[in-house]
Amino acid sequence: MTTSLKALGAVCGALSCLLTGPPATPVPPSVERPSPCQADVARAVAGQLAKAPDGRFVPPDTVSYDDGAEVITFRPPSCGPARRGAEHDCDEDGVPGNAVCLYDRRAYEGSRQAIKVPGTRRIDGIGLFMSLRNDRPFVFLVKRNRDEEGTCFPGGSGYGNLRGVADRRWVNAHPSLRECPGR
Repeated sequence: MTTSLKALGAVCGALSCLLTGPPATPVPPSVERPSPCQADVARAVAGQLAKAPDGRFVPPDTVSYDDGAEVITFRPPSCGPARRGAEHDCDEDGVPGNAVCLYDRRAYEGSRQAIKVPGTRRIDGIGLFMSLRNDRPFVFLVKRNRDEEGTCFPGGSGYGNLRGVADRRWVNAHPSLRECPGR
């Protein structure tokens, strides 16, 4: 009788496998590789936070400083064109006329650094900037150092090619000036 119980157990085990399939084995979760764009954005964000660590990462591609006073949105070439349609709202936050935006490529493309506060400040963002959009009603000055008079960009204007000032690191959003000096 013992033999027949063993045989019955073997038959039941075989039938169980046929009805339910083989025993489940743990399947590792699929590991997705980041796209070239995602990898480049991650490197840019990490590099920015290493350079100026007091920023806050806002997924998927932004670093914010001073509670949003200065915001850098990374758009490396591997991500393709940004297709921004930001007429009078360059930072696309829904508040027209509150920012000056610097772009690391011509024609308002690439990574964008939005500056929303007035006054002189050193920018440690996107590196060289190649185009600028001043959506504010007052002038924006780009300087080599804090004390220089700087190059003036009037309010409500855009410049798609900034070879002459691309490497300057000081800016001043000047609310008391509505026109560039000497104009």
